[in-house]
Amino acid sequence: MHIVIQPNFSTCGQACIAMITGKDINEVIKDMKTSGPTSIGQLIEILDYYGYRHAPKNVRISKKNPVQSDYSILTVHMNAGYTHWVLYYEGKFYCPEHGVLDEYTAGRITSFLAIEK
Repeated sequence: MHIVIQPNFSTCGQACIAMITGKDINEVIKDMKTSGPTSIGQLIEILDYYGYRHAPKNVRISKKNPVQSDYSILTVHMNAGYTHWVLYYEGKFYCPEHGVLDEYTAGRITSFLAIEK
């Protein structure tokens, strides 16, 4: 996995998709038709468009599902007051804003979308 740093404040979702697919982030932005904030629905649509398999929906972190899958897009509520997408892959956090991290302390992970390898 190679880190993709988001080119502006609003493109964390596009950066996660670029990391998953290996595509250039500008191509992802063009295909998604937005360089702004994205929803989980938009991320699922673009994964489908590119032919990547994933769970049918975002799963909330809870007692029933206490941890994310080994390969997933995380929904993070940042300590600074905004929502952010981060890729989790094989024990590392690939944050389009902060780089590759062993642990994530910049916010609270609230849900995840599992990606199939």
